[in-house]
Amino acid sequence: MRVALVGGRSRTDYLMATLAESAEEVVAINSDRAFCEYLASRHDGTVVWGDGTKREVLEEAGIAGFDVIVALTGYDADNLAVCQVANHFLGIRRLLCIVANPENVGLFRQLGVTAAISGTATLAQAIQAALNEASQEPIGTMLGQTGPMALYDDEAPTERLLGSWHLLGKGRA
Repeated sequence: MRVALVGGRSRTDYLMATLAESAEEVVAINSDRAFCEYLASRHDGTVVWGDGTKREVLEEAGIAGFDVIVALTGYDADNLAVCQVANHFLGIRRLLCIVANPENVGLFRQLGVTAAISGTATLAQAIQAALNEASQEPIGTMLGQTGPMALYDDEAPTERLLGSWHLLGKGRA
């Protein structure tokens, strides 16, 4: 599999390391020259300095016909542009991107993005799941504490959360 990563910082660094074993080829494209130098010093994949939202930069990076492009910039509009250029002009069919605004996920899917991943929505789901899972145990236990700090499920959820922050601030054992 040949993968292009556009934009991003720590995510790109991590993905380059992760994909090194499984991907046939990894190309990272980033507009920050110093970060490109950093990536090139750490990874074997190709690193290209340039604005990945521009068709010319993507073409010069040699990613036409790649299997996957992953847009990791901090801007939803830029990530959509990367995916659309990659699809319409470079023949890349799997289009993945991160989205800051969870409301954009559906729109991006309608516009042909294979997977639009919202870190915000994923985090909210994980927090909700953790809160649901923890509703049967004392909040103090959830925070790694026991004893008089523990607040139990029979209290209202708001009181439980406010109470836990209040007690944390008081430094009770």
